[in-house]
Amino acid sequence: MLRRNLVRSYRLAVTALSALVVFTGVCAGVSVLRTWTLVFLAVTAICLSLALSAALTGNSNLRGVVLSAMMFAALVATAGLVVLVEWVAFALVGALLVAAIPLRGGRGQSTAYLCARWHDTLIALRHATNPDQAVTLLRTRQRYLDELERRHPEAFHRWLSTPDVDPASILAPRQNSL
Repeated sequence: MLRRNLVRSYRLAVTALSALVVFTGVCAGVSVLRTWTLVFLAVTAICLSLALSAALTGNSNLRGVVLSAMMFAALVATAGLVVLVEWVAFALVGALLVAAIPLRGGRGQSTAYLCARWHDTLIALRHATNPDQAVTLLRTRQRYLDELERRHPEAFHRWLSTPDVDPASILAPRQNSL
């Protein structure tokens, strides 16, 4: 319980600090940058985010629009911070990125890796020596399942309907190399 509260507090602190830095950067960028620079940043953000959205999801949809807005805000904020505090902006943004790394969870891992870790936690759960350890392992397993469902919702539900099947065989099948 204490660990969950600490993680929640850490996430809130990193999010609030990031929002403050972005807000300050956007305000500085909008007030200092010229109109054509803002237009250029908007077009750049739209192109980059639509390409990124298409690469990640296979199509460009509403996610692309949201990603465009976020990318535009990030570009304006970065430019505004650079104008406002010069090189310190890069150190500040870098520090925020490093602080956010623990909050990623399983998002940076492959599906096969998540399936393997989910299986490993089952073995560890069988050898848990106290209830706190078991609860921690169950929460970890739940995070893996949540991430697997987020990535592959249809395959995930297909896996749940087939008992005694390795999740990796459905969620992360091996590709034939022909």
